[in-house]
Amino acid sequence: MKKNDASRKALRIIGSILVAIALWIYVDTVTSPEVTLKVKNVPVEFSGEDTTLADRGLMLLSGYDTTVDLVIKGPRNELRKLDRSKIRIVANTSNIKEAGSQTLTYEVVFPDNIRRGKLTVDSASIYSITVTVGELDSKEVPIQCEIVGSVADGFMAGELTLDPEVLLLRGQRDDLLNVSYAKVRLDITGADKTVVQALEFELYDHNDVKIENSAIRSSEKLIGATMPVSTVKEVPLRVNFVEAVGATMETVDYTISPATVKLVGEKARLDEIDSIVLDTLYVQDLEDSQSLTYTIPVPEDVTIADGVDTATVTVVVRGVTERTLTVSRFTFENVPEGMTATAETESLNVRLRGLTAEVNALTAENVHIVADLSGLTGAGVHTVPVTIRIEGYENIGIKGSYQMVVDLSVTPDEPGQP
Repeated sequence: MKKNDASRKALRIIGSILVAIALWIYVDTVTSPEVTLKVKNVPVEFSGEDTTLADRGLMLLSGYDTTVDLVIKGPRNELRKLDRSKIRIVANTSNIKEAGSQTLTYEVVFPDNIRRGKLTVDSASIYSITVTVGELDSKEVPIQCEIVGSVADGFMAGELTLDPEVLLLRGQRDDLLNVSYAKVRLDITGADKTVVQALEFELYDHNDVKIENSAIRSSEKLIGATMPVSTVKEVPLRVNFVEAVGATMETVDYTISPATVKLVGEKARLDEIDSIVLDTLYVQDLEDSQSLTYTIPVPEDVTIADGVDTATVTVVVRGVTERTLTVSRFTFENVPEGMTATAETESLNVRLRGLTAEVNALTAENVHIVADLSGLTGAGVHTVPVTIRIEGYENIGIKGSYQMVVDLSVTPDEPGQP
């Protein structure tokens, strides 16, 4: 009996807890009571400060660093979505037309994920912004960069570039007179690739003393610095040769001068380059001896060291000769059914190239001309391309292309056929 009472009591407790949770969820999500949230030190943004106000020759001398504490009121589930860091307070300076003390109202802007009108400002530490406005002067100063450290072994630092190269400052004339230059510091310690950074700057006077003056404004918040970091790689120069029958690399000697070049560039880019191809030469078209000069094609994003920009390829072909042979032996293939082919061309002068011994031993009996007539459909005189075939010799090739004239006629019926 006691066990049953204990079980019932436990069930009642669990049920009460579940009901309480359900009620809490209902109240929180459905009725969503309004609560407040304190947000401190929200910085004020001044719209039009660098445009409209500057165009009028005016600037903010004080009050530009004002912050506001807010108490925000709204439904609990809406406040839960609020990112405090994205709350903005914006004061408009476009109505300021003269120097002196000015009072500005402001607007509280909530993030886009907050439904319009759901949150309100219950209270604020201040309800207006007081600023002091003065006459604006401007001055351009050069930007110097202090390089810290050195690149990794085997690498070289290139020429630094800054963006921008000069800094436009705005402020009162007396403040700007003391400014001589702006300085940034770029750390390249151990760098093995190009260093690109956005750097904060400091202002210095004519005695190289750092200036701390928040009343001096700048057109830029950060200075872009780029330091190329490169290395050197030696790669061979190459020529691609295309072989053919009777025109193989066994008969070719060649040299390339210089044989290699040193490339300068980013390591990642150089790793992609194994050689530089000067040209593609067909062995069949090479002369016995020739010298070819090329402008070295420089791969993208790299340079060639030592000012080398041309290379010379010297080619010598040995043990090869050319010969013209008159050939009158014709063969027809794929003659259309019911047709007869007759060669109108009596002979062709065929240019041969190959090993000297084989070319000299070759006779017209070893060469015949083959015409494929599969593309012809009607009777008449046709000009067709031909293939030159050589029998008994493996190291002789044909130079050029050839064609012949063929008379295609209907084959007459044999006597006695219906």
